[in-house]
Amino acid sequence: MSKFKNIGSWNSATKTAKPEETTVPQNGKSLLGGKKLVEGNLDRIRRGRKQYRTTTEEEHILQLMASIREHGFTGSLPVIAVEDANYDYEYLGGHTTGEALKRLGYTKALLSVEEVKDPLALAEFSYQLNGANRPLNALDDTLAILDILAEALALQVGKVEPDEIPTLIRQIARDTAKVDTAKVDCIKDTWERNQFAISIKSFAASRLPLLQLPEDLKSAIQQGVSPASALELNKIDDAATRADLIEQAMEMSVADIKQAVREVAKAETQTRSAQKKEWEPLKIFRAVSTKAKKINFDSVSATKKKELTKAIQRVQELVEEIDSIS
Repeated sequence: MSKFKNIGSWNSATKTAKPEETTVPQNGKSLLGGKKLVEGNLDRIRRGRKQYRTTTEEEHILQLMASIREHGFTGSLPVIAVEDANYDYEYLGGHTTGEALKRLGYTKALLSVEEVKDPLALAEFSYQLNGANRPLNALDDTLAILDILAEALALQVGKVEPDEIPTLIRQIARDTAKVDTAKVDCIKDTWERNQFAISIKSFAASRLPLLQLPEDLKSAIQQGVSPASALELNKIDDAATRADLIEQAMEMSVADIKQAVREVAKAETQTRSAQKKEWEPLKIFRAVSTKAKKINFDSVSATKKKELTKAIQRVQELVEEIDSIS
């Protein structure tokens, strides 16, 4: 886990320990590095502002509940104290454990009150805590890394537009010469300090494209569909067809999904071809025109020429009338 310094204050997000807090014996630190342990009301803890995990697996909550029933809860929940009329604390990690405890009827739990005083430290600390328990899915992890970089840039070089960060990452991956050195150095330093499990080059190639996916595929990744599968499914234009495959994607390999996408693409091509089938009367007209080119009209009787002239004039009038309307 990264080490963080307490730099300044952050919108009065932290506050001094409450009277009921007690200093931990011996070294005065909690199990997770905080300076205080306190028994806190679970209903007075709000969701972390930097909680990057968007979905919580019901199975994981049930597993935690079973473990707590058997062994009890002997740990502590990492939090920071906040100034909020409705809450005393905010989760840094342990959101799922807190939910399991509440379902089991717990109203209070031992809290490790950490001192995190700026948004960058909060972002990094929350990311490390959540990732240590269970890895984030690829999209959540991507958004978390971008948020950490945004906080680092805001703290060190000034606030930047969100769209600028992916551009800077691509420039670093391509080793582009003309870049903003201060911003690039900030990104590289932040990447190294947090020891992100993916390189900047791989992040640019495989993670940034996820941001351009439609919402149904982003949601699918957050539910467990692999990024590679989601990118394949994005090749399907029809939303209903894509939705059907998304439902099956969890049980399919990437190779199976690629094959399914190819079959859908083939069917869509055939459908489009059928829809663009030439109008039958127009086919007849083209065939007649081809035959007309072979006729020696010098040998055609005057009566037939007269009839043919009228027919051609009528066709010409109809085509010009339709053309003027369209």
